[in-house]
Amino acid sequence: MTDPYKVLGVSASASDEEVKDAYRKLAKKYHPDQYTDSPLAELASEKMKEINEAYDLSLIHISEPTR
Repeated sequence: MTDPYKVLGVSASASDEEVKDAYRKLAKKYHPDQYTDSPLAELASEKMKEINEAYDLSLIHISEPTR
């Protein structure tokens, strides 16, 4: 996987709140429900998986004391 912060569009020093805001914006944009009956549905689903993985990884990094 690529850098989770790059996927979310934030810097590695982003706060927890900045990461959450970036995730929410991307999740709203690429949520599969937005693309029902669209030829882009599969692409949006893949992008959403990437966004979810990036968010999960960024939360792990944020919670580590030696970030």
